[in-house]
Amino acid sequence: MTERSVSIVIPAYIGTADGRDLLDIQLDALTRQDYSGEFDVVIADNGSPIDVRVHIKSHPLRGRLKLRYVDASGGSGAAFARNVGAGSAVGEVLLFCDHDDRAYPNWISRMVEFLEEGYDLTCSAIEGDSLNADHPRRVANIPAPGQFQPPGVYAPVIIGTSMACRAEVYRKLGGQDVSYAANEDLEFGWRAHREGYRLGYLAEALVAYRYRQGFRPGYRQGRSRGLGLARLNAEFPKNGLPELHLPEVLLRMIRLPFTRGLVAEERGLMIGLAVGQFRGGFRYRTMHWI
Repeated sequence: MTERSVSIVIPAYIGTADGRDLLDIQLDALTRQDYSGEFDVVIADNGSPIDVRVHIKSHPLRGRLKLRYVDASGGSGAAFARNVGAGSAVGEVLLFCDHDDRAYPNWISRMVEFLEEGYDLTCSAIEGDSLNADHPRRVANIPAPGQFQPPGVYAPVIIGTSMACRAEVYRKLGGQDVSYAANEDLEFGWRAHREGYRLGYLAEALVAYRYRQGFRPGYRQGRSRGLGLARLNAEFPKNGLPELHLPEVLLRMIRLPFTRGLVAEERGLMIGLAVGQFRGGFRYRTMHWI
């Protein structure tokens, strides 16, 4: 197989020193890759309070990873940061991951190898166990690789925390939709599919995903996802995802605060998801009354 030049784009909003340490864990993981081709790493800073520019310019792994800093503070959200990072990338293949996760050593090689099977845009499965041993979810854990893709969906569900795209395709599509607060990766994939590009899902966990900690971070994430899912139902009708029915959404909003056995982040995520779907269902007119 011909080795492709790769640019890894990492959108980053880092608010604390702990967040900076998590970025360093991800960067350390990228030094352990078994990929034999060339790759560089672009940190797209989405207006972090921490001085990420200084951190990257003086980073001990800067030369080894060909680290580059780009200012992506002109708009908010992961989609905006990914687009800015992709705009300055030089690789034939764009890989995307998040700053607070950890890529497996074969992440680059397997993602590029799978893309070369005839796809334009792919993602892999992820796992939520290894980085969350101290605060595991009880109900909303990440599904097993073979269960990640819901049956009967419009097209493979693309996730930005482990995504590969041919650079020319990413640019032809105009990047990700920055008006999405969440699910911008899923929308990007379905838009690519609608335009005739080939999507693939690699049912192999290649990234360790880190859950947020605490009720509020979980709630914010869930609310954004709920809004995004409601909007997707409007823009991609009959997409195969569950429809929104008002009685069911209201029942979840009432029951979840009193459901036993949920950790704080998990409870926040699930309540936020229901609230987001409630608001989004009416905003985008995708809520069914019965």
